[in-house]
Formats: sequence, structure tokens, C-alpha cells
Amino acid sequence: MKKSRSLLILSSLCVLLVAQHRQAKSRDVMTADGDATVKLVLTKLDVKGQTLEVGLKIINNTNHDVWVCNGYDHVSRISYFDRFMAEDDKTLVLRRRYNLSSEGVIVERFPVPFRYLRLRPGQEKVEWQSFALPIRPSNPVFQTSSGGLNVESAQRLAIEIGFYDEDLRELILGVVDVAESLGWDDSAARDVETRSVNAMRSYYRFFGGFKIARLFKTGNMTYFRDSVTSDGDEILLPPLQQSLNGEQVLRIEVDNLTIPFSLL
Repeated sequence: MKKSRSLLILSSLCVLLVAQHRQAKSRDVMTADGDATVKLVLTKLDVKGQTLEVGLKIINNTNHDVWVCNGYDHVSRISYFDRFMAEDDKTLVLRRRYNLSSEGVIVERFPVPFRYLRLRPGQEKVEWQSFALPIRPSNPVFQTSSGGLNVESAQRLAIEIGFYDEDLRELILGVVDVAESLGWDDSAARDVETRSVNAMRSYYRFFGGFKIARLFKTGNMTYFRDSVTSDGDEILLPPLQQSLNGEQVLRIEVDNLTIPFSLL
């Protein structure tokens, strides 16, 4: 049976689409293009009985650390994926990433930290997830799709995982430094005559960065400041939409599926 498989790596600057069409016996392995520096590999996909089983591997093929979204805290546990039907009513999306548009977003009443895990050069993160069937929407932090009404199954599965292809810790501390240099007045950054070119570039790149900086310095989310100032392999980000630019997204799509789905 021929199956259509594709992997997309999205960023704020470019979109790369790598499509593979080949004869295959199973959906056991899906991999990125050989030139990809950060890979998302689907190692297992089974729809059987009452469960959907998904195996994943994230590989850092760069020569530097990258930081990968590893879920968010919700009701005293870690939620690894939002689950929802896309507006095409065909694609079931499993998503975990931070930098989502604030348009049409409903944010949870209580702040939830997003977890980012450091992958060192050559390091892999292997995981396995099991979901009860039929799949029901589960996105307590962000609600961005109105799809799924009167839909009984998905024909496509899309998996999205966000990552920072740079030193996330230094990125945040750099935003704090810019905020301090501007006297914690973000409007001062617009004064080209008195600010350096680097300060201006930082301001426009991290247009919401002052929220992050203020939380770091004066906020009561101590988990955020402690995780940044330590040398650990995990950083906890407060849930402020588009407060920190630079996140890229790994995306895998698998077609020709039948995954039971229920909106209720």
C-alpha cells in the first residue's frame, strides 16, 4: 500500500516542506530529510482496539544545545499534548508549543508553566504516548480551532512540537539585560537617537520581551526565575502568548488513517 508522508519544519522566517512518497509495509518509522539539523521521527503509530499509540524521537544533530517543548503543567500533572480537530475536519492535531498567536485564544485562569528541555549536541529524546479512543479534545490552555463538529474520525494525524534552536537561557537573560538598560521603560527603546542598534534589534525581535523581563525581576513566578538562573536542563516559561519570539516548530503529518474522534 502506498502512503503519503510528509514532514514540515516551520519557523517565523521560512517554511520547509519535505515530502516522501514510497512503498512501505507499515507506519513504524517516519524520519526527516537527511539535511535536517533537528529531527522529529515517528517511531510507532498504531490505531488498535481502544487506543492510539504514538512513539516519537527528537534528535539534535546540531553542534549546540537546543531547547524542546516538553509539555506544560496542568492540574498537578504534566500535559504532553493538546488534542483537537483542525478546521478541515480531517486532521487530528497533537500539539505542544509555546509561541501561539493570541488571536482567538482562551488562556487558563491559573498560570501554567511550559516546560522546555535541553538537548545537547547529538542527544535524543525518546517518548511514547497512548491516547484512549475515541480521541476527545483536550486543550485546557489554548483553544484555537472550531473543527470537529459532527466528525466521527480523523483521516490525517499532525504532530507539532516547538523548539528553540539557540540558547534559551541566554536569550531570556539577554532580554532582561535590554530591559535593564532601558530603565524598564519599553517606550524608551523607540528613541533611536539614544539607543544602540543592538538594543533596537533586541526590542523589535522580542516585542513582548518586557513582560518576560518584568516577571523575571519582580513577578511571583519564582519557578521561572529559578529555572533560568540555574544550570539545569529544564526551563519553565510562564504562559504569555508571543512574549518570546524565536520558537520554531517541528511538524509531522501522516495520511490515510482512520482515528475515531468525538467532540463530546
